[in-house]
Amino acid sequence: MKLSEIRVDAARLEEGDWVGDLPEMGGLRLKVRGINNEKYRKAQQRMIEALPRSKKPGGRIDPKAQDEITSKCLLETVLIDWDGLEGDDGKPLAYDRAMAERLLTEPDYRRFREAVIMAAAQVGDRAVEAEKAVEGNS
Repeated sequence: MKLSEIRVDAARLEEGDWVGDLPEMGGLRLKVRGINNEKYRKAQQRMIEALPRSKKPGGRIDPKAQDEITSKCLLETVLIDWDGLEGDDGKPLAYDRAMAERLLTEPDYRRFREAVIMAAAQVGDRAVEAEKAVEGNS
């Protein structure tokens, strides 16, 4: 394996980028930071440490608590903006933190949460893929 194949764009991971073409999400584009950005890791660590022992039986985090932590971390440190999201009336929905929290925490909107995670997993790798495409055209 070449070093270039495992390299990520750390700056883009921290600053964020727009990601589209998400499976089953139509024309939705998400502006996200990478899933393992520094703020995400710090927030996650802080929330895990704050959990009562009853939510960490045997040192394992309760699945419900784990989902809550992930959703909060996505809201606070990953999701920056969206484009192409519409209300049921067909009108565009501007990014709104309260709406973002609803979409990331309510079980009925699990597909949106999964799309944010998928987009965030792609952010650091996209610049490297673009470089490969440019090199291939040279």
